[in-house]
Amino acid sequence: MSSSKITKNKDPNSLLNLQYEYLIVNKLKSIITQGNLYNLIIDTKIEPILYRIISKQHLLRLVTSIEFIDAKRKPNKFMSAIYLVDLTIYNMKCIITDVQKNRYKSGHALFLATPTDPKTIHFFKSNQFMGNEQIFNYFNQSDSIKFIQIGLYPEESRVFLTDNKTKNSMPIYFNDNCSELVRHQIKLAARSLLNLMIITGEFPFVRYYSPQHPTHRASTLCEFIAEEFQRQIDEYCRVNDDYPPPYTPDKPRSILLITDRTLDLYAPLLHEFTYQAMAMDIVESLERNGVYKYSAENEAGEKMDIEAKLDDEDDEDWINIRHLHIIESSEIIFNKISELIKNNPLMIDRSKASTSSDLMYIVAHLKGFDEERKKLTLHKTLIDECLDLNADRKLAELAADFEQTCCAQGVNFEGERNRHLHDDLIVLLSRDDLHINDKMRLILIYAFYRGGLIESDFKKLTKFIGVNDLQIIGLISRCFVNLAKLGFPVIKPSIKDKPMTKHTFHRINNEGTYNTSRFQPALKNVLTNLTRFQLDEEWFPYFRDKPLVNDIPDKKSHSSTNSSNSSATLPTSGSLRNPRIKAQWASSASLRHANSLTSTRSSSSIPKQRIFVYVAGGITYSEMRSVYELSHELGRDMYIGSESIINPRDFLIGLQDVDTNKGIRDLELNLSRELEKAESEIPRYLYEDERPPAPPVQSPAVTKMNQFDEQVRKQQQMSSSSGAGTGPGLYRKRSDLSTGNSSMADSNGKSKEKKKTSRLKKLFS
Repeated sequence: MSSSKITKNKDPNSLLNLQYEYLIVNKLKSIITQGNLYNLIIDTKIEPILYRIISKQHLLRLVTSIEFIDAKRKPNKFMSAIYLVDLTIYNMKCIITDVQKNRYKSGHALFLATPTDPKTIHFFKSNQFMGNEQIFNYFNQSDSIKFIQIGLYPEESRVFLTDNKTKNSMPIYFNDNCSELVRHQIKLAARSLLNLMIITGEFPFVRYYSPQHPTHRASTLCEFIAEEFQRQIDEYCRVNDDYPPPYTPDKPRSILLITDRTLDLYAPLLHEFTYQAMAMDIVESLERNGVYKYSAENEAGEKMDIEAKLDDEDDEDWINIRHLHIIESSEIIFNKISELIKNNPLMIDRSKASTSSDLMYIVAHLKGFDEERKKLTLHKTLIDECLDLNADRKLAELAADFEQTCCAQGVNFEGERNRHLHDDLIVLLSRDDLHINDKMRLILIYAFYRGGLIESDFKKLTKFIGVNDLQIIGLISRCFVNLAKLGFPVIKPSIKDKPMTKHTFHRINNEGTYNTSRFQPALKNVLTNLTRFQLDEEWFPYFRDKPLVNDIPDKKSHSSTNSSNSSATLPTSGSLRNPRIKAQWASSASLRHANSLTSTRSSSSIPKQRIFVYVAGGITYSEMRSVYELSHELGRDMYIGSESIINPRDFLIGLQDVDTNKGIRDLELNLSRELEKAESEIPRYLYEDERPPAPPVQSPAVTKMNQFDEQVRKQQQMSSSSGAGTGPGLYRKRSDLSTGNSSMADSNGKSKEKKKTSRLKKLFS
């Protein structure tokens, strides 16, 4: 295997490739030596990260087997174990049974992050674990133990999550009943950011969102994350002499911005009409489970049920069109299918293909082109379904214009003020063909626009939704009430009270082609100002270090980086829907991603400033898209992360889950399950001895053959005892060799034991 991930994606700045380089090349391969056999022991925390950056097939070229630490494992006394696991009491108990039952000849540990929990540290140092001579020697007097900083799941080349199991992190931060989890989640967030800085080789300036005159309890969340991150990275610097990397004069110091979901409450409620966002928003199987289920024909003409995840960073079609408007994505895929058919020497009569369905029939029966055909079929089927659902739910036709006008403070696409938005809302809520969730979103967006409504107005609007179920009405009401926990109390005590004024950072672009895409997320505007060092320091203070005058890059040199792209100097040009530059929009979309895929020489020769942003409480697909767009427009390497990716449905569920009626047990949070498991009892079967199976009952013929083999063996022994044969060690059993090695290790261990015990202290010094 080469030093890079086995992938078509050669972008050296992709998080998948950077994490692969750190974990597989620098850490795992440093343990493996030629001629030895290794059993890789993992846990459920590392598994998704591991298989995101390397396939199991390729991993098995490095190690002999891969097993879970709490699985029922057979003894492999001729193998060494490599423990790639989180350092928890639960995992340490599993390791203890491995040593007691002599399952492996020796152990190597790559523990995920240095522990900070007092209980875990105490157990690690105790006589049960590293204070136990048997375990101490099992890990070569602790020399075989390393702590690695892994806490980042690379979702995309520029998008990361703290894990891939947290569906919605809003209740962790904003539900008062989950206050005991906040500290743990903050540590996980900081840990993922530390992992990010290590693999990118950065030591950033840290800025955080600090809302002025806050009304919600979690207003200091971003500052707490910034503080914990600074503590972790300072500690890492203290114990690692090679970090941070040497200063590069031509490269500006990176910046980390920490914000949270309250920065922009419009973004998670609006429907986004780009391909990726639309698919993950309105296609039910993707919206709920992240898996697309569809039917397609194979070459034999048979209908097959297929499941696919939209996470293939090697799919160039997906990379190039996922952030385009759904109409443009449809056109590009249609043209690619037509081109594939045209260039196929075995094609059937092209004149017979008069409809989209005809094209798909032809593609299904093409010989060869297997991978390309599968991917094009996936995208064509999914895009068509998105367009059909959009038509059924009247999203673009009815809802989108109302949404965008509310975000624009009542100004419509033509630049005129709409003074009848309340009447428009009543008409929309009265329609039977609008989804209940869509009606809920419209009420909330209207409430933001109005700066809040009195409770009786909310009740009246809820009646127009057409729901008679009291339980559902209660859920809807809680959504309105719970917005106060996110810093926007939309329910006014009295009609005489002034509207709630909340400072917003989003922008409206009226120069685009589509009235459904006028809204630009707040994060896009904030990041644009951040890169130009024009961000308000009251709202976004530095945590500790501030750049000196010499640290601020020359604005002219930055704007000249992309002089051919006028949008780099205009903060309002992110939409790119203007018909005059529509052709450039299509090509620039390809450039934005193809640059990183195929032109690595130019990107590596010019050191780019890196900008990192972390959004506690969930990120939206529009915010992810903005990071990719700004990376290209501003000539920076930008990355965005959070605990989860949320769509409008997730946000509404999150508003219900922050309610005080819901406790930790009701929410079924992954973090809560992990904390419980960390100190739980391990399975009883790990304490049991693995006995070899009883020999099978043999037939008389087999028994006779075995007797003949035994006679031959005795004759060979007599021959060897008379001096024939080669040296004594050539055909020794593996068990003899193993015993010899272990005894040698024991004798060496005793002579070094006094000297090396002090190494244990260094682990936590």
